[in-house]
Amino acid sequence: MSLGPANDAKEQVRQAVDIVDLVGSYVPLRRQGRNYVGHCPWHDDRRPSLQVNPERQSFKCWVCDVGGDVFSFVMKMENIEFREALEFLAERAGVSLQRSEPGGPPPRSEDDKRAQLRTVAWAEEQFHRCLLEAPEAEPAREYLADRGITPETIRRFHLGYSPHRWEWLLDRARGTEFTPALLERVGLVVRRELEGGHYDRFRGRVIFSIRDARGRPIAFGGRVLPQLAEATGPNSAKYINSPETPLFSKSRELYGLDVARDAIARDRQAIVMEGYTDCIMAHQFGLANVVAVLGTALGEGHLQVLRRLTDSVVLVLDGDAAGRRRTNEIIDTLLALFVKNQVDLRILTLPEGVDPCDFIVTHGGDALRQLLAGAVDALEHKFQAVTQGLDTTTDTHRAAQAVEQVLSTLAQIRTAAATEAASPVLLREQQMLGRIARRFRMPEEQLRNRLAALRRAARPKAWAKRVEAGASALEGPHATPALSAWERGILELVLLDPSLLSRIEAAVEPAAFDSPVARRIFEACVGLHQVDQPVNFQRLTLEFDDVNTKSVLVQLDESSQAKASADREQWLQDLLAGVERRKAAVATTCDDAEAELARFYQASRSKQLGEYERRKK
Repeated sequence: MSLGPANDAKEQVRQAVDIVDLVGSYVPLRRQGRNYVGHCPWHDDRRPSLQVNPERQSFKCWVCDVGGDVFSFVMKMENIEFREALEFLAERAGVSLQRSEPGGPPPRSEDDKRAQLRTVAWAEEQFHRCLLEAPEAEPAREYLADRGITPETIRRFHLGYSPHRWEWLLDRARGTEFTPALLERVGLVVRRELEGGHYDRFRGRVIFSIRDARGRPIAFGGRVLPQLAEATGPNSAKYINSPETPLFSKSRELYGLDVARDAIARDRQAIVMEGYTDCIMAHQFGLANVVAVLGTALGEGHLQVLRRLTDSVVLVLDGDAAGRRRTNEIIDTLLALFVKNQVDLRILTLPEGVDPCDFIVTHGGDALRQLLAGAVDALEHKFQAVTQGLDTTTDTHRAAQAVEQVLSTLAQIRTAAATEAASPVLLREQQMLGRIARRFRMPEEQLRNRLAALRRAARPKAWAKRVEAGASALEGPHATPALSAWERGILELVLLDPSLLSRIEAAVEPAAFDSPVARRIFEACVGLHQVDQPVNFQRLTLEFDDVNTKSVLVQLDESSQAKASADREQWLQDLLAGVERRKAAVATTCDDAEAELARFYQASRSKQLGEYERRKK
């Protein structure tokens, strides 16, 4: 009997993807006996806790207590649903999937992620061809040429132009699958509030295509042409991005990551800039490990993406006062975040009034490389920022503020540091305390006492966050459900010796399982057995798409193999005896419940009769 179209596709993809290669593309692995081990990407891993089993094609983290197959690994790493993981791995392996499954209603096009991706890719091509060929795009070509951006770079980064017309893109979409509702869903057009209809979002702008790490267009940024700034409205921003959509979240995406990821992994360092043209020009001059944020500050979502590739980040700031002020406002949070994730953060501030694009064009890529080599760590940047131009002998008030600011930063860093990061953090703290003592002529012991007080004040908040994070980890959508010993024993025996399943099926009803996950796994085993399909880990994983069930299957297969030498007949008899005990316990519970109910009604009846007699008197 065949697996069926859906499971055929899963099995085809599963066989085409080696889990060691897959996990190794995210996490460095090393062989340990018959398995591979690496640092888990989902927790602060002091020693390699992630184990990859090439024979079973599974993974498991013993600390997080999660595991699964190639599909669940991608689902967790990329934060996507099963269908997306299937498509992701099929594309990786060169396996063709059926575009739709028979029997199911087709989704609305604007809610279909594949349709959304096709729409953004189509729009990217329209904008790009317009920039290359349309006469009305000549001002855009001149603007890019004036910025020093070459035709080769235009093609490499898929730059485009949206003419200054209200419905240019809408007109091009007429008669195609790209309906106004679909264009609105991916942020390309805006609904008119009063008169109805839609209009183009990016009119009169040079278009920067925003692609995900897989190179798929998902959103756009638009820079208004200088000569059209007034025509687009006095309050129109110089740069605008696509809004948040099902495809795009600016707090997680980085511009240029699709072209920079290999260089970041190779160089073990990512350089993060603030603007599209900064990133583009850096690549044009040979700095291949550069990305840019998308109109927002560098945050935890970005760090989660970068941490898969590197443990070192250099943040390049514009030389203007506004850029420095924005960074100084968030430096404590940013530094604590990087320390918590054990990623080194360095900061480079460019000369006054210069942005990276202009600096590279004027001075060249080698000059920027020299500056990058001298980038200071984030704590040093904080110290320099609060002490710049400070005369500690005359401005005592500002000096006291500066000391307090640096000590507050140190307190946050130590609180955020994971256990395995504590030693380097402590060393850096000692160095900075000595430096503060020398600069401000203060006793180091006094500084330590104040630092301890700040840390004590911060501890309750940090503890509350850790408790909340721990509860989320245990209760979240990827928490592995608990099984009773009896449920676990039944399923382990089935996986270890499927020939016993007929006898187990005759004695055990699915309703005997309290855990819904255990019940579903048992029913899947029985169903496979009844149609002469193999009952094993590999086949069972095809029956389930959710991460939790796959994780339970890994646990069951691991524990069953550890009991391979057990007396299986005695094991079976003990489990079947457990069935009878469970039935007896249920019956006793029912009898007790009925007796309790009878006593309740009897008491109620006696109370009613007593009340009746009192009223009669």
